[in-house]
Amino acid sequence: MKTFIDCLPCIIRQALETSRLSTGDEKIHKKAVDRVMAFLMESDYQCSPPEVARHVYKIINEVTGERDPYKAIKAEYNRLALKMYPRLKKTIVDSADSLLTAIRLAVAGNIIDFGAGVKFDLEETIRETLVRPFAVYDYEKLKDSLSTAGLLLYLGDNAGEIVFDKLLVEEITGKYSLKVCYAVKSEPIINDATVEDAREAGMAGVAEVIENGQGAPGTILDLCSAEFLEIYNNADVIISKGQGNYETLDGEKEKNIFFLLKVKCALIARHLKIKEGDMVLKRV
Repeated sequence: MKTFIDCLPCIIRQALETSRLSTGDEKIHKKAVDRVMAFLMESDYQCSPPEVARHVYKIINEVTGERDPYKAIKAEYNRLALKMYPRLKKTIVDSADSLLTAIRLAVAGNIIDFGAGVKFDLEETIRETLVRPFAVYDYEKLKDSLSTAGLLLYLGDNAGEIVFDKLLVEEITGKYSLKVCYAVKSEPIINDATVEDAREAGMAGVAEVIENGQGAPGTILDLCSAEFLEIYNNADVIISKGQGNYETLDGEKEKNIFFLLKVKCALIARHLKIKEGDMVLKRV
């Protein structure tokens, strides 16, 4: 999915918000935003939004000197999600279709996104997601794929959300005989999950945690490590979580990818021909 001119206000908003998280110096805020706008003026917008974001956040890091401005926010939402874990686990166990409930909760966790610029109430999102119909619903195809798979690659998205993913991974491994690799970012960017977040969430106890070799808010295959690409190419099923992974992998028609996300952007909604706020379980 390419970057549109409509993306520019959101990118500039992110630059300002991240600069303010990094420092209280307004002169540095202006310098960072000025440099980001200069970069955007020279861009041709043929690459995906996460590719643009990778450059933008590097500019902000250079100007502010802050490598991980969302570190405290990530830790906060990891703690919050872990407190919810026992209750959410019980919701899954007590449900009529435990796998579907785990999928719904994984979608609910996708609202923990500090790049999208969407205000959210996590508890309300959970309640809504447990009953709301999916706009795109390839559930039977996913079950069929998992039933014959030997290797599942799960592409993670955000901190906090990773706890919701853990619930789904536990449900999958309890029902199907397969290996799960859970991929996180190799470098901090926005509130995307890293190895540290996977460790805090206990993901290593239910899946093999791997890094993708890059620090964009998506999965840019040309930038990923050889180790990650070997697993990617050998995976029988890929669950691609969140908007950034959708934006970077939508064109991957040869892989058995299932996109799992809550739509928080008008452009992605338009691309999928659905509405903002809709839930998606879509086979590529």
